[in-house]
Amino acid sequence: MDRRAQITKFLTPQHRGIEIGPYFRPLMPKKEGNNCLVLDVFDGPTLRQKAAADSNIPRDLIPNIEDVDLVGSSTEIGDLATAKFPAGSFDYIVSSHNFEHLPDPIRFLQGCQRILKPGGVLSMAVPDRRVCFDYFRPHSTTADVLEAYFLRRQRPTPAQVFMQNSLHSRYRRNGQELLGFCLEEDPANVVPLQTLEAAFQRWTNFNAHPDEIYHDVHCWAFTPASLELIVRDLKFLGVLQMDIQQITGAYENEFFVRLLNPESPSPAHAHREEFYEKRAQLLQRINDEASENSNRVYQLRRQPPP
Repeated sequence: MDRRAQITKFLTPQHRGIEIGPYFRPLMPKKEGNNCLVLDVFDGPTLRQKAAADSNIPRDLIPNIEDVDLVGSSTEIGDLATAKFPAGSFDYIVSSHNFEHLPDPIRFLQGCQRILKPGGVLSMAVPDRRVCFDYFRPHSTTADVLEAYFLRRQRPTPAQVFMQNSLHSRYRRNGQELLGFCLEEDPANVVPLQTLEAAFQRWTNFNAHPDEIYHDVHCWAFTPASLELIVRDLKFLGVLQMDIQQITGAYENEFFVRLLNPESPSPAHAHREEFYEKRAQLLQRINDEASENSNRVYQLRRQPPP
């Protein structure tokens, strides 16, 4: 099953949905009869203008850019949608490589559960830290996203900008430097960029002359188990109601997440023993995932049996 089929599984033109930031590669395009609104920080004409000025975007894909129905940050999806539609109006929300950019992912998830019908789904493709340019970054934690939520963060922090810029990497394959790769490939070919001084200078300059410019980066870095742990923690604590329907991957440099807006939310701290048993398993899995494509483990796997 290809990535589009993974993300849009069980979604039909009869369902009403929202796609977040599809740009020139919509997964649920209106021209195919899908009843799907587009949410983006820019309107359609601005997106087409930006695409025309970007030589990296194939010219034949620019007509795929659709008109934007909800203009604003996806962090504010709840307010943007309920300004035009009643709460609980949508069957699905589709997001591809957006979640990791959000300054406040909890507010986004709360907005999704607010506008989804009971039984509605949030379907996401999320980059896997282990197989993209975030390879050398530590995974994000429940504490990290809770801090952003309590501070009502509106933009990436200087520390998050420094984190991405100072630990950015590429994968070298056949003379090319790639942004992503596969778990089975040799991690010795992941090369950190020599950007530490520039990242530090940028932070120093910001401290001396703060600005309100939005510096878009990956605010967060996830693996399948680390994101599952965060969602389960937030639900157990009563911060979030959504259930995990499925988390699958990694597929190449991403994994797929389907969260369900439940018909009847369970109370906070429900099934405590079961929750902590699952949590212990996830914490172990996170460590396993971190080592799965480490250089040491890769070399051990290549050694002949004794």
